[in-house]
Amino acid sequence: AMFPRRINYMVARKHVVASPYRFFLKHSYTIPKSLFQTDIPALRGAFDVISQKGILAIYPEGQILVHGISKELPEQVSKLLKKLKVPVLVQRTSGAYFVDSTWRKNLPKGVVEAEFSLALTPEQLAEYPLEKIDEIVAKSLYVDNFKWQEETGNLYKGKNRAAGLENILYICPCCKKEFSLQTKDDMIICQNCGLEVRYNEACHFDWKQEKYFKHIGEWYNYQRDVEFENHKKGDFKIDFPVELKLLAEKNTVIKGSNDFEIRKTKRIEKAGEGILSLRNDKYFYKGMIFGKEAEINFNPKSVQFLPYTPGDNFQIYLQDVMFAFHPKEPKICSKIALSIESYYEYLQQK
Repeated sequence: AMFPRRINYMVARKHVVASPYRFFLKHSYTIPKSLFQTDIPALRGAFDVISQKGILAIYPEGQILVHGISKELPEQVSKLLKKLKVPVLVQRTSGAYFVDSTWRKNLPKGVVEAEFSLALTPEQLAEYPLEKIDEIVAKSLYVDNFKWQEETGNLYKGKNRAAGLENILYICPCCKKEFSLQTKDDMIICQNCGLEVRYNEACHFDWKQEKYFKHIGEWYNYQRDVEFENHKKGDFKIDFPVELKLLAEKNTVIKGSNDFEIRKTKRIEKAGEGILSLRNDKYFYKGMIFGKEAEINFNPKSVQFLPYTPGDNFQIYLQDVMFAFHPKEPKICSKIALSIESYYEYLQQK
């Protein structure tokens, strides 16, 4: 939005640096921000916009919904909003998930609804504690696309509606086997037990046998619960081969038992191949990085959310460097995301 008053958008740094639209983004007064970590330059940019009586747009969720239902906000926005001392308007969008999801291979047509509301005034920001501000923002942004569809009755027509769902739904609810689900047209079929379910134009499920879930959100959250219960049993151990790609805006020394310097990249560049291992006490990559043997460790207590592109890759951020892992078996991305996110939740409850 550039007219009549420009809106300055806070955008994921990877898009500003490496996306096909980077030229447009760099020249449209966007503010680059590193995901899921404190970014001082981005905060300065936000204050600069407000000090010049500009309009600032931020995306507190930090990622596109994979399963159509809002999750907990990954970052506290209350501290920033309190310091900005300006009215907070919220845009809540319903239906977009059904026409342009990250897992989709085909884009159907249908209704998208945007609702604007005044969430907080400057006076309320000054008066309310941080917890209440975060609660109000989260409630204002919250969307359950499936509940909204049930209330509106909107339909989303198109061919091969289920194509791509095999990249986020990986546990068969009937036989419990992982990665046995395939899609064809608007059907999801288990290659192990023969389970069949249709993904209909209302974006809900029609089951041929026993009914398990109403929609994608329920199925996806069932998988999250399974991974959480697995963590309660202990012995969190997953190893899998990956191709590693990196995005680094400057030469960066990754701190650890053996410090490792990662050079500046021009874009998202292929760095090498190796093994990513997940354990109770750490996650670590062992393999090649730009022709050198390396071991990079990630603290499970610091990885609350795992942004990922279903059937392709997932990203972990460390010291302003984006590590994009492309598993040799792409379907595993959804399991890794739910395993890591549920393990973070498990650690918070211990």
